[in-house]
Amino acid sequence: MLEIENLVAGYGKVPIIGPISLRVNHGEVIVLWGPNGTGKTTLLRTIASLLKPLEGSIILDGKPISKVKKKIFLLDERVHLPGSLKAIEYLKLIGALYESDQIPYQEILKHIGIPPNILIFNLSQGQKRRLQLASTLTAETAELFLIDDPTVGLDDISVKVLIPWIIKQLADMEKIILISTRTEFLKELLKDARVIDVTKYSRALPKT
Repeated sequence: MLEIENLVAGYGKVPIIGPISLRVNHGEVIVLWGPNGTGKTTLLRTIASLLKPLEGSIILDGKPISKVKKKIFLLDERVHLPGSLKAIEYLKLIGALYESDQIPYQEILKHIGIPPNILIFNLSQGQKRRLQLASTLTAETAELFLIDDPTVGLDDISVKVLIPWIIKQLADMEKIILISTRTEFLKELLKDARVIDVTKYSRALPKT
C-alpha cells in the first residue's frame, strides 16, 4: 500500500501543492487530473523521492519511500532515449535494472508496433513515446509506477488503445499506479481509475 499523509510538495521552501493525504492499494489506479502548472509533476517527483517533502510522509508497503527507491518506476513526460540502442536492447536494459525475469520483450514490441532491431535514433517521437511507456512492463520488481502525462507525443489512437492496455497489464500484476494528466479524454478513458482533482490541493493557482 502507498500511504501519503499531509504531504506538501514544492521547491526550496516554496510549497506548490498540498497538504494531500492518500491511500492506494496494490492493483489500484489513481489519475491525478489538473491543468498545467497545478503541481502534478512536483507531486510525482516528490513521491519518487527526487524532491524532499516540505511536510508530511510517504510510506510504501510499510517503509519510508526514501528507503525503497528500487521499487519505484517514474516515467517522465520528457522523451529522452539512447538513440544508439535497438528497441529491444532498450527494453532489456530497463528489465535488467529491475532484475526482471522472463519478460516477453518480443511480444511487447509487437503489441506496440515497433520492430525489435530498429535503432531508437530512427524512431519517430511518437514511436519513442510508445517504447518508453512499454518499458514499464519490463520493471518486474517495481511496485509503484508514477507516469507523468502519458498522452504527450501520442496520437489519439495510441492514447485510446495503448495506454489502457499498459495500465491494465500493470494493474493485473497488482502494481500501484499513479498517472498525471491534463486531459479530460484520458480521465474518461480510464473508467476504473480513482480520479483526484489536484486543483483542490494546488497552491500554484491564482487565488480568486
